[in-house]
Amino acid sequence: MTLPADWIAHLKKTPLPVRAEVHRQLTTVLRRDEIDQGELVGWLRRDPAACGFVMGSAARAQRAKQRDAPHSLDHALSLLGDTWSRQQIPKLPILEETITDEQQLAGYLVAVARSLHAARHAESWLVELRDTSYEIVVVATLLHNFIELALWRDAPELMRMALTQVRDKKISTLGHAIKSALQTEGITLKLLEKSLNDFYYLPTQLFEDEASTPILARQHQTIVLLARRISFFSEMGWYHPEIIATQKEISDLLKRDCAATNQLIHQVAVQTAREFEPMGFYSTAALLIDSASAPGHWPLPAQYGLPPNTQEQALLNFSRRATSQTRTPNNLIKSLMSSLIEDLKLVEFVVLSRTPSASRLQVKINKRVSGSAIPKDVTLAENPLLARLMTGMKGLVISRENRYKLKPLLDVNGQTLIEKDCFLQSLSLKNEPFVLLVIDTPSEQDIAPILALIKHLQTFWRF
Repeated sequence: MTLPADWIAHLKKTPLPVRAEVHRQLTTVLRRDEIDQGELVGWLRRDPAACGFVMGSAARAQRAKQRDAPHSLDHALSLLGDTWSRQQIPKLPILEETITDEQQLAGYLVAVARSLHAARHAESWLVELRDTSYEIVVVATLLHNFIELALWRDAPELMRMALTQVRDKKISTLGHAIKSALQTEGITLKLLEKSLNDFYYLPTQLFEDEASTPILARQHQTIVLLARRISFFSEMGWYHPEIIATQKEISDLLKRDCAATNQLIHQVAVQTAREFEPMGFYSTAALLIDSASAPGHWPLPAQYGLPPNTQEQALLNFSRRATSQTRTPNNLIKSLMSSLIEDLKLVEFVVLSRTPSASRLQVKINKRVSGSAIPKDVTLAENPLLARLMTGMKGLVISRENRYKLKPLLDVNGQTLIEKDCFLQSLSLKNEPFVLLVIDTPSEQDIAPILALIKHLQTFWRF
């Protein structure tokens, strides 16, 4: 699926689709003799497409009269009137009828969830700051990913490209990744935002209208940006560098200590999860129970339709190799070596096995570059570090930071094994030491996929 010709004109002619439940509730409210505007606003705030349609329609009507655009749903609905609402809102397309591909629909719905999640966080911070204009900033935050929603509807492959670039750490933020994806189609993000803002209502409209009060505009712009980041990066977990850096910025914004800020963020995430449950939305609050280590995989690759990254592909290929042959220790080790070499491109490693006397480890496979002096065997009694590793299924990262501390626990032969940065992993057979793997790691980034691969291996290692 490629972008329609003259995509900007297409976006102006075809409003984004609204979730069926929201559409049904809006229609029910509008059929009553007396429209409850508070209830109507409440349902509009549950769907960025419906919200954007109303805000954009009111903004166009005001611009035609050379007046400022409204910045809240209440104001927009008052300007448009009940007759317009009854006639136009029910005509909005229904999401589930517009997008029938399951993966494309899932991507769109997660983007909707991200929009709602960001708006809830922004609202909580504005309340903390006692900002009386919180309603207009919440609307702006709700519409922060309007272009992302449009891409999921019209060109999901571009959104998958953008998400893959962020997942694989080729681009730091989703906004920059979307900008890059649009450039492949010859579209400039800034020009697109300006064109859409002239027809719909994007957060940039609020920031432009607040330009006369730069301090307020800067604060509101910061809130929208941080809410956008926290809602997106939390999909990868809550304990990785991007989230921690964002939480620090939020702490500075609210002038609260980090612990209190984190408590507020997590509280909103849990409340949003309860709100999302009846909607069937994915909630990142589920990841709050993860350990402090960053998850090694994107949470929803199958639903988004993203291609597997290098690590995921390595795990898939290992499973294929392991299940296509008799499950024996030697075959699993061969599958592991194939995954290291072919999938992770880690071509240098050493495999040592325990001798019958159990006192020594003997080199069975040496894939280090020629010229590397590797002893034929090492004695466990003279290498307490290796002896300790061989007491079970244990792993250890060797790097410049800890090598000098560990060398005294090895003799000359043992030290040659860790002269390079590497990962040591022991494998047991019937609760007895069996094999020691020494996998060279040219980069720190190699550690996470190795750990994931070893953990995956252990699900097959039942001996």
